[in-house]
Amino acid sequence: MLTALFREKVFSTIHYTREELKNLRSKRPIFLCPHCSSELNLRIGNQNVPHFAHHSQFQCAIGKQHESPRHLLSKQLLYERLREHYTEVSVEYYVKELQQIADIYVKTESKKIAIEIQCSSIPIPDILSRTGGYHSQNITPFWMLTQPVTVKQKGLLHLPSFQQAFIRYSPHIHHFLLHFSPEDRSFTLFTHLIPVSVSAFISATPVKIPIEQFTLPLSIPHSTVNHPYLLKNWNQYRMKWIYNKLHYNKAKSDLFLREVYREGDTFLYLPLFVGMPVFPHGLHFKNHAIEWQYYIWKDCLKKDRFISEEKVVKVIKRRMDRGYLEFRALPFVGGDQLLKEIVKSYLALLKDMQVVRRMDGGQYQLLEAWNCPDNFPGFEQHQHDFFPKWKHILKKV
Repeated sequence: MLTALFREKVFSTIHYTREELKNLRSKRPIFLCPHCSSELNLRIGNQNVPHFAHHSQFQCAIGKQHESPRHLLSKQLLYERLREHYTEVSVEYYVKELQQIADIYVKTESKKIAIEIQCSSIPIPDILSRTGGYHSQNITPFWMLTQPVTVKQKGLLHLPSFQQAFIRYSPHIHHFLLHFSPEDRSFTLFTHLIPVSVSAFISATPVKIPIEQFTLPLSIPHSTVNHPYLLKNWNQYRMKWIYNKLHYNKAKSDLFLREVYREGDTFLYLPLFVGMPVFPHGLHFKNHAIEWQYYIWKDCLKKDRFISEEKVVKVIKRRMDRGYLEFRALPFVGGDQLLKEIVKSYLALLKDMQVVRRMDGGQYQLLEAWNCPDNFPGFEQHQHDFFPKWKHILKKV
C-alpha cells in the first residue's frame, strides 16, 4: 500500500523522499489503514518503493493482498507520469460502490479511468467481473500487464492464456499487446499479432515507448510500426504445427486427425490454402488455422461449388457448438460480427489465390476442386503452384 491515514488525512509515500519518510518514522507516528482502521507499518528499504503494510495478525478484507516490489514501483511511476497531464489523479482509489481499489484513478473532463496493474495471474472471470463493475459506475477500466512476457527465437511471442487476455484491437495496429516494465521505465508494444499455435504469436517489430511518452489514450505514431505482418516464416510454423500434431497425438483420440483420415485426406500434405493466416481477426480462433479452415472445406466447399458467407458461418457455428472449435478468451476485444468478418477475410484470400471467384449476389464459385496430394512429389508440385500467388498477396499486406 502506498496510502494511509495520518492525523485523519490521506497520506501517500510517493510525495516524500526516503529521508523525509525516515525522519517522520523516527517520531513514531500512527498510520492507519483507510479501509479497516488498523495500524500500519511504514517500510522504507533501500531497494523497494517505501510503502505501508498491515501487521501480520490483522486481517483486512480490502487491503490484505501482498504487493510485489514491481507492483509498488508501477503505481508510483504511472502516478507521477499521469500527474503531469491531469489534475485529478489518485493512487489506490477506493470505489465504495464496488468495494474495490483501483491502482490509479484519473478523472478528466469527459471520463473517469481506473488503471489496474496486473503483475500476477488471476482468473479471467475475475477480470471480467471487475471490468463489469467499473462499467456499472461509468468508469473506464484500463488493465495493464507487467507480468514478464517471453520472446523467443525469431521474435516469436509466447503468451499463456492469462496474458492473451490483455490483447486489444485497434484499426491502426490491429491486435496488439501492451506490456509495462517499471524497472526499465518503458512500455513495449507488440502489434499485428498472428497466432501460429495456441500460445505462440508472430509480432511486428516491437515498439519501445518510454514512460515519458505514455498517454491516455495510448498514442502511437504511424511511422513507428514497420513491416506490420512478418510472414516470411509462416510456412515453417505451419509445418512445425503439423509435425507436432502427428508426433504428440494419436489419430484415434484426436478429433481433428480423425476427421481428416476419415475423409481420406493425407494430413501431412493438406493444401497450403488450408492454414493460411487470416488477418486481422483470425487470431480469435484458439484452434490452429488449419483446423477451422479444413472444416470449412470438409463441411462446405467439398460438397458445393457455390457457397455464401452465411452458409460458411453456419458451418463454423455448428462446429463450435459441438466442441470442435472455440474462440480465445479476449475480454478486451468485442464485436458481434467477428465470425462473419473471419469468414469474409478467408474467402477473400481464396479469391486472391484464384481458388474461388466472387459472383453477383455475394456467392462464391469454386474454381479449383479439392486436391489433397497423397505423396511428396504431388505436394511439391502444389507448392510450386501456390507460392508465386502467395508472394504476390504478401506484397499487398
